[in-house]
Amino acid sequence: MKKFFKIILKYKKPILITLICIPVLLIILCGGYTAFIYASWLSDKEDALVTLSKYKRLIDRTEEMRKGMIYSYSEIDSQAQVVDIPTRIFDRNNEIIGEIFEQKREIVPYSYIPQWIKDGVIASEDRQFYTHNGVNYMGIFRALLVNMKSFRVVQGGSTVTQQLSKVLFTNMNRSMKRKIYEFFCAYEIERHYDKQDILSMYLNLIYFGNGAYGVESASKMFFGEEVRNLGISECAMIVSVISSPRSYSPLRELDASVKKTRRILNSMVEAGFLTEDEAEKDYARFIKKWDIVFDEDNKVASSNIGNFLYSTFRINRAPFFNEQVRRLLVEKFGEDTVKRGGLSVYTTIDLRLQDAATNALKSAISSQREHLRTIASRIKDPVRSAAEIEDAQNIEGAFIALNPFTGEILAHVGGYAFTADNQLDAVTQIKRQPGSSFKTIIYCAAIEQKVINPSTLLVDEKTTFKGNYTPLNYSKNFAGTIPVRESLKRSINVTAVKILDMSGYRTISQYMQKMFSLSGSETEKRFGKTLSLALGAYEISPMENAIINSIIVNGGDYIEPYGIVEVRNYSGNVIWNNAEEVIKNIESIRASTGKIISPQAAAVTVSMLQGVFERGGTAFHALGGRRFNMPIAGKTGTSNNFVDAWFVGYTPETVSAVWIGNKRGSISLGSGRSGGLLAAPAWTSFASRIQVSESNTGFVRPSSGLSIERVCNLSGLVALPDGSCDSVASEQLYLERSEPGEFCNIHDSQSDSRQETYSSDDTW
Repeated sequence: MKKFFKIILKYKKPILITLICIPVLLIILCGGYTAFIYASWLSDKEDALVTLSKYKRLIDRTEEMRKGMIYSYSEIDSQAQVVDIPTRIFDRNNEIIGEIFEQKREIVPYSYIPQWIKDGVIASEDRQFYTHNGVNYMGIFRALLVNMKSFRVVQGGSTVTQQLSKVLFTNMNRSMKRKIYEFFCAYEIERHYDKQDILSMYLNLIYFGNGAYGVESASKMFFGEEVRNLGISECAMIVSVISSPRSYSPLRELDASVKKTRRILNSMVEAGFLTEDEAEKDYARFIKKWDIVFDEDNKVASSNIGNFLYSTFRINRAPFFNEQVRRLLVEKFGEDTVKRGGLSVYTTIDLRLQDAATNALKSAISSQREHLRTIASRIKDPVRSAAEIEDAQNIEGAFIALNPFTGEILAHVGGYAFTADNQLDAVTQIKRQPGSSFKTIIYCAAIEQKVINPSTLLVDEKTTFKGNYTPLNYSKNFAGTIPVRESLKRSINVTAVKILDMSGYRTISQYMQKMFSLSGSETEKRFGKTLSLALGAYEISPMENAIINSIIVNGGDYIEPYGIVEVRNYSGNVIWNNAEEVIKNIESIRASTGKIISPQAAAVTVSMLQGVFERGGTAFHALGGRRFNMPIAGKTGTSNNFVDAWFVGYTPETVSAVWIGNKRGSISLGSGRSGGLLAAPAWTSFASRIQVSESNTGFVRPSSGLSIERVCNLSGLVALPDGSCDSVASEQLYLERSEPGEFCNIHDSQSDSRQETYSSDDTW
């Protein structure tokens, strides 16, 4: 030490000069550098404040509306180069039903943001937020010491206001220049806006990874909930991601995210926002709710956090349909083009029909869920009650409406809601036993073979068929002698099996093979040659059920359902004419296969199915007193033990299939919960909303080969001219020269007592 001082004394003048000059020089250089950056800030200041005011106006708009809103970055930055142009999906009337985009930006009012998020940010990011003027000098000094020790920028010391500056006005890179720029910018923000405005803008703007901006987007992405519904620990997890989405997002680094969430809770306790007991209890709830599982090393192995589809759709009026469209587009054009290329996708969807189908299906599903929850609430055993409640929540459905002549998809609802727990599109991806809704094709085949006509009398009685098969009717009773039309109208099981037994499997197999382009072995595997086929024992999807019935309604022509008409690029040029490709394929198949079903047999079948809505028919009560200005027809279906409820409904211009069941599989909807009770009312609700758009033309009929006769529906014979049969008579189509040929023999002036003796059957 003495030696050191001797050297200083010997060379004191040059050393002292050096010790003084270097710091002064550094101060001058730093001052000059700061002045240069300040000059840069002054040149940018006006544009920056304009951008900030635009963003503040968006915040104010949400406060006025008292609800959240979606926005694009170009709305707040007039200088932004809009490279990412969303893909827009249009319905057949050029209304937007979907908009696919890369960035998810949502603003919510300040009152929507839970206090726990605000407290968490203050506790972990900026505890002097309410006292500083935009810059925390002690925080900067502390960060400077850490950075000097590490010889690099490892800690920011930024306030919330500085972070808002960084997000809005800098390139986000850690550098001394950016830090100084933030200083001036933050000071200016604090001059113009109060603390609530600053915090609101900050929480609505910060980035959370995966294209999500703002706490509302983050909440939906991580928890599938609006941010205002979150608990304390969920709020803490959102706050934990702010410092580094790459390092702490539960979608990327689940273990680190959960552990930092715990640290945020501790910070909130230290800051006095929470008690230790409150934090512990809520963290335990959080672990249980999101099924967070730790391994033997106490690392998070799995959880349900982030198991939510935060849709890439800004607008999404037909979510299941739009998701199918998105997948097709990605497969054909790639992810980047779909999210950023500004494609315009024109579809066959009719938004009015889509909304009607969505509302009708949701109402039916909600009704069934509530029915099961009510039953579950009466069960005293808590374990069994909980299981029943879970079954209730798993009730799902599907609604698909087609143009039966072209195959255009008019409405497509794949379930109650498109969420992480329900991404399965029930329209196409689920196959279930169709029950009695499959009888339509059984009757149609028998009519085409001339085994039966609408007036053929069959005996409904207990019958044991080959293989010791003894089908039962829904009512467990038998109607005795009954005409074919009445048998179909009331969905009697025994007579349907008798018809299949008489007509055989060949024609039905040919139908299925041509309808779905199946090989012989595929047809036999899917539609086995057993008598239970008559009662819908083999599984089909709602889309397939709609196809089968569309081909009956259109007079026997092959169809191929499609939803995309054409796709145009940003310049308006057609880059994919899907409709043209589909139509060519349909024409080719029609040319090679010819008519799948005889047009005359199809027309007779449709005519008989109009009886389903007559008094005594399985869908009569589904009308609910409604009157239609167009002809309607259809068929109910209920699978064994009330597992699946179906209805396939016809108007002259649409064919729709409705399915309601438990998405977990063969779980009963409950005794008596039939297709006529659950699915048919959904269809009549839908049809009542769309009837004004339908023309008053009837169902399509061939110009020859048919005759019309007014018949008594009880005897199957020509109605008496004196009006005795009027209460149970209707006009019915027949294949030419198959009409009854004689008058009703059961009505006279004294009695029509048989008209209500038959019971309706809708299951097997």
